[in-house]
Amino acid sequence: MKRSFTSYTKGSLPGWIKSDAKQQGGSPPHIVFGIKDNEARICNYEQRQWLYLDHAYFNRGWDRSNFRAVRNGLHLTRLLGRPTDRIDLWGVKLEPWRKTGTEIVLIPPTGAQTAYYRNEGWLMQTISRLEQITARPVATKWGKLSSLREFCKDAWAVVTYASVAGVEAALMGIPVFSTEHCPSWPVCAGKLEDIETPEYSDARLEMAAGLTYASWNAEEMHKVKWVDYQYELLCA
Repeated sequence: MKRSFTSYTKGSLPGWIKSDAKQQGGSPPHIVFGIKDNEARICNYEQRQWLYLDHAYFNRGWDRSNFRAVRNGLHLTRLLGRPTDRIDLWGVKLEPWRKTGTEIVLIPPTGAQTAYYRNEGWLMQTISRLEQITARPVATKWGKLSSLREFCKDAWAVVTYASVAGVEAALMGIPVFSTEHCPSWPVCAGKLEDIETPEYSDARLEMAAGLTYASWNAEEMHKVKWVDYQYELLCA
């Protein structure tokens, strides 16, 4: 059966995963679809095994029938050591590190992330700290009215809490200062106090390769090992 997401079918995703897992002879971890309710935070607090579903890391958008699946958290924040065979499939490109630019681009957490992480003070605390450690102007990106690339055309660095934009910026070659909750954490440019002397990680390809094994298309999901999900495809 052909699978694709529309406004009427994306809610079928958990059921499809359970069905595929059953055919594999087991069941997936408890499934949480989206962050808007309190279920993800409860699962994390209770230290349950759970599977979080949301927008994919690459080619985002339900209209593309892509999604991400992350175990026990909102984001994959560690290196998996996966091969690079899915890099081209997702159109992932690494641009050279940029060592120019003027602005600090600040990307705050969404309201839903703030509720999940309970980090209400992060934005103002970060702005205050940046004022103490750098004379560079700070531009805060709210929403998606402009593309990240356009907004970051004069960026020296990006600072974010847990946004997928951290991955996008790092792949563009912009140093990213984030928290351990961000999917770009493996290539973090250092502590915020090092904003003027960022680290330029060599692990971007490895990071991206791992994230491609947390990103799936609806039509390929029957190939994913959902039983004891560990970001793997079934053996051929």
